[in-house]
Amino acid sequence: MTNMTFCQGLYELMDSYDGFIMDQWGVLHNGLHPYESVIDSLNHLKHRKKQVIILSNSAKRSNDNVERLKKLGIKPGLYKEVVSAGEVTWQGLKEKKDAPFKGLGQNCYLISRPDDKSLLNGLDVTLVSEITQAQFILINSFDASVTKLEDMDPIFKKAAAKRIPMICANPDMVTVYGHERAVGPGAVAHRYHELGGAVHYIGKPHKAIFRYCLSMFDGVIPSRILVIGDSIQHDIAGGLAVDLDTAFVTSGIHAASFKPGMTVEQKRKAMEQLTLGYGGIRPTWVMDSLVWQTPEAALRERERARMKE
Repeated sequence: MTNMTFCQGLYELMDSYDGFIMDQWGVLHNGLHPYESVIDSLNHLKHRKKQVIILSNSAKRSNDNVERLKKLGIKPGLYKEVVSAGEVTWQGLKEKKDAPFKGLGQNCYLISRPDDKSLLNGLDVTLVSEITQAQFILINSFDASVTKLEDMDPIFKKAAAKRIPMICANPDMVTVYGHERAVGPGAVAHRYHELGGAVHYIGKPHKAIFRYCLSMFDGVIPSRILVIGDSIQHDIAGGLAVDLDTAFVTSGIHAASFKPGMTVEQKRKAMEQLTLGYGGIRPTWVMDSLVWQTPEAALRERERARMKE
């Protein structure tokens, strides 16, 4: 069983890791603004020549994510690459060479928000409005404020009966926007699977996208790479599946399990409860948020340095 170690910040991990695979939403930002200390942390990593790959279940292409990060003040010089589920999906649909994209056909039934169809730009697909005309279903987002999950059942039952495959370009079960939580595309895809449909998930926690990230590091061996994320189900499970060390951030999607002012022992108990709900999946490290060093730890460092003088 993996022993979970609580750490005060990234500075504690610098001797152990040279490469970092970081989640985007819930770790770097909440969709509206970057979390406090994130840019400072990335600057510290850059200064120490550490390599950072940002891995997101975003159904938008990598360049779209780069532009979003820029607007939030997270500049391209602070990381090596952005890998998104949307980019891998787009490349797969463009080439249609390998499973699960090979032989999909052209007629696509798209499930997305009305303003979120850019993933299809440059692809040779035909959108159909009737599920019975579709050769495959693509889901990249879901407007839970307009459509309830159960409202999809009649469409999904028809599609499952015709064995129409679904490509899910964002496996997140829950989406985070500011302080809001909503049904994610992964939950919609899971509903289709429950009704008998075949679903192919692109993104975390599936091994292919982590292996893709590993191929992008320059001269960093897997044992020196750390996955940092806020989702036990996607980030931590995905990292463990490819034998990487993982760090769990408590202030993201599971923040409700961690109250302000908790002691380390209380946090440990909360973590034990949380991991039980996910089959005992346990991270290597646990931290409150992506910080280089907490003020308390920095003060202790200064006191130690002063005593050595």
